[in-house]
Amino acid sequence: MTEHRLEAMIEQAARVICDPSRDLRLLPQHLAQDWPEAPALELALALASAADAAQSFFAADSQSYHRAAHVWRHAAMIGVELHHLTLQGLPAQTAGDLLAHWRHE
Repeated sequence: MTEHRLEAMIEQAARVICDPSRDLRLLPQHLAQDWPEAPALELALALASAADAAQSFFAADSQSYHRAAHVWRHAAMIGVELHHLTLQGLPAQTAGDLLAHWRHE
């Protein structure tokens, strides 16, 4: 993992969390498109880090705090998906592998 890439991924995720006009559902796909070579679990780390930072900064009744909770779920689901893909013997090493899987769902 390069620190620069991870920082850029966290920054992008945090911007989306804080902008209610941006669709959270597409955040994992956008990160995977921008960094397909990244290890797949790095997506989960970036999402979790951005969500944690947002929830540390914003009040629990704020929109950004609640949006961050959705991003936490995305991070968790990536871990679950990676485990499932691994059990099936499918590629699950990179963000690009996840992106290919999502395109075929």
